[in-house]
Amino acid sequence: MINERFYKNSGPYKLSKIIKLIKEQILPVADDCEDILVHNIRSLENANANDISCLNNSKYLEQFHATKAGICIVPADFAEKNVNTAILLKAKNPYFVYAKLIDLFYSKAKTYPSKIMSSAYIADSALVGNNCYIGHNVVIEANAIIGDDCIIEAGSFIDVGVVIGNRALIFSNVSISYSIIGDDAIILPGARIGQDGFGFATDQGVHHKILHTGIVKIGNNVEIGANSTIDRGSINDTIIEDMCRIDNLVQIGHNVTIDKGSIIVAQVGIAGSSKIGKYCALGGQVGVAGHVVIGDKAQVAAQGGVAQDIAPGMIVGGSPTVPIRDWHKQSIILKQLISKRN
Repeated sequence: MINERFYKNSGPYKLSKIIKLIKEQILPVADDCEDILVHNIRSLENANANDISCLNNSKYLEQFHATKAGICIVPADFAEKNVNTAILLKAKNPYFVYAKLIDLFYSKAKTYPSKIMSSAYIADSALVGNNCYIGHNVVIEANAIIGDDCIIEAGSFIDVGVVIGNRALIFSNVSISYSIIGDDAIILPGARIGQDGFGFATDQGVHHKILHTGIVKIGNNVEIGANSTIDRGSINDTIIEDMCRIDNLVQIGHNVTIDKGSIIVAQVGIAGSSKIGKYCALGGQVGVAGHVVIGDKAQVAAQGGVAQDIAPGMIVGGSPTVPIRDWHKQSIILKQLISKRN
């Protein structure tokens, strides 16, 4: 259930309005049902006759057959017999339709006025754009530039010279140094961006710290998860291109480049100077060695260990990584060997 203490429901909406919103994503619907009033979007198990729900995974067929939802979004090729009375909206991408409907029905109860809180510190030479909210105990240091319509929540620290574009949403206790960030960034609580990388030169048993003179460059429409860390470059810059999505607890080393649209899932570690191509996906707890190149649209299954370059479009798994089918074969053979020994 969605707790309305934290989220506001703007419904109900006529089904005709909902269909108009998602018509590019669904197959045609009979006109005689378009005046139905839809009060809410809920999960299959919690939905009522006045609600819309979504089936986007065959694992939940049992819940679908038991649901009381009046309307249900299903895949375009859905062929199961509808044992309940739900109206089915067949969608090319049910999960995307679900995302659009959540945006229609709900918004956060918390709002941000255009205001700078009295406890915030903003250096005289810093520039803060129009219609910004700067929360309690935020620090914005000298020569920093904050764009229009930005939100910076309590306790965040924006270091000297940092540039942040328009419409940024920076949650609490974030620190940003040596960085240039584009428009529409979302940075979740506790993220650390632009700190020193792990760079040392060892001589006669002493580890000498290497001054990092690069920065972090982050493109437009990038999300960075809670407690993730992005080190600035040692000489070259660390670069996160447009539309990337970085989950919580991710470590990105110095001089790493992540190209447009890539997704990095929780607890991934990427060592220095590695390059991740466009629209790649790294599953949870993947480790990437330094100076590795992962080609466009490649995928690495969870807990994969990447020690060598991966060609564009490949799907790999295991540690060290191998083509995904080989990894599955290895797992089956290992299971068979263990069974024989027992």
